[in-house]
Amino acid sequence: MSEHHEIERTFGPVPPDLALPGLVGVAGVAELGEAQESLLEATYVDTADLRLVRAGITLRRRTGGADAGWHLKLPAGEGRDEVHAPLGRRTDHVPVALRRLVLARTRGAELAPVATVVTRRSTTDLLDDQGRRLAEVSDDCVEGQAPGEDGTDRQSAWREWEVELVDGDPALLDAVEEHLRASGVARSPVQRKVVQVLGERADPPEAPPRPTWRGPASQVLHARLATLVDTLQRQDVAIRRGDPEGVHRARIACRRIRTALATFRPLVEREVTDPLRDELRWLGRELAPARDAQVARDHLLQRLDEQPREALVGPVRQRVRRELDADARDALRAAQATLESERYLALVDRLVQLASAPPWTATAHRKARKRLPRRVRKDVARLLDRLAAAEAATGDGRDEAWHAARKAAKRLRYTGEALEPAAGKSARRLRKAAKQVTTALGARQDTVVAREQLVRLAALAREDGESDFTYGLLVGQEQARAAEAERAALGARGRVEKRRDDWG
Repeated sequence: MSEHHEIERTFGPVPPDLALPGLVGVAGVAELGEAQESLLEATYVDTADLRLVRAGITLRRRTGGADAGWHLKLPAGEGRDEVHAPLGRRTDHVPVALRRLVLARTRGAELAPVATVVTRRSTTDLLDDQGRRLAEVSDDCVEGQAPGEDGTDRQSAWREWEVELVDGDPALLDAVEEHLRASGVARSPVQRKVVQVLGERADPPEAPPRPTWRGPASQVLHARLATLVDTLQRQDVAIRRGDPEGVHRARIACRRIRTALATFRPLVEREVTDPLRDELRWLGRELAPARDAQVARDHLLQRLDEQPREALVGPVRQRVRRELDADARDALRAAQATLESERYLALVDRLVQLASAPPWTATAHRKARKRLPRRVRKDVARLLDRLAAAEAATGDGRDEAWHAARKAAKRLRYTGEALEPAAGKSARRLRKAAKQVTTALGARQDTVVAREQLVRLAALAREDGESDFTYGLLVGQEQARAAEAERAALGARGRVEKRRDDWG
């Protein structure tokens, strides 16, 4: 497979007899390349209920042109990441690698053709004065066909222009758009051909109502769940593509969903949500090693950079890189295997169902400003109690006590995030106060993971006849950093107590 990131804009509809306006002189365009003609035939594949298209994802098999093959397009930043796979011999078989990348969306549902598009394309390069390809402009005459809901085929035909960046700056697209608009052609309201062909069936799921403080409490939780479940599905793709940051963001999404289901527990039926919280805890633990190895590696390498040369006795840096890189690779493969499991796919399916139709209790329909402040006060009290317990803890239980305080601080922070769209400034202040504590205790937890790794690495060094001096030195420094982080967390406690007064 191969990948590239595309940034493009579609303009239309374009009248049949309208010539493409001259673009020489627009934002550094010095000349035009020779036009290339091609005939492109694409079959778009999706589930029967269009889970991919409605999530902004495109999966197609296309013949003709320079990039014939299977194309999977995933929303990413300003544009889309396009993953290519060869055509293969079977025209009806989606490559396994592409199937896996969209598994969190399809959740095992059958993939089948949902639309066909034939495009007669004329492509022209936009070149600068050095002959560099800034972008390419495609003049497309399109014919589409898709089964209609009444059993008859839906036929459509139109003309559009596409402008895709190659080596140019995104500002070029703005300049071209302004130039085309002056010629009477604006950016198309539909940016994907398959959406144009499928019509209203391809519309994304209706978003929950924007929550308000005077509205029902259910709106606060519903909006939060819809966003977070979608985030988890997006990070699934990142993990499958080997992005370690995808693991981190997926774990955060799991924690935020768990927090929402815990803090707002009275709003939804617990026989549905309590098992989901358990499964989310399981998923977070399965993903944890991949993140921990990455964090420990970066943390220890930074600490080694801070040491004087005489403190580095033996091949310490090489060992840290070798051992923790191997740990990270193994843990990432294990995380990817978890995403293939039936247990995981069942969890995602249940989360999607929950986000689309939460099983509300009668309490959920009460006003948010009447029902939710008491939930906030409980989260604040939990954090203050755990900070006090951590401050008093001694011996082997200290690390666990501070970790429990960290989890309580995260819960309060995520609760503030969930409430902010409805409660505004009060929730924002709460979130910021809790974030100070989580930042400090996150730094402390990093020292715990680092110390565990240093002890292990020191043992490996001794087995190989190397000095363990540097590892011992770093352990002592990590202990000092842990104490400093504790003081910072306790110093932020007053802000949390102050914010408690905002909630009655």
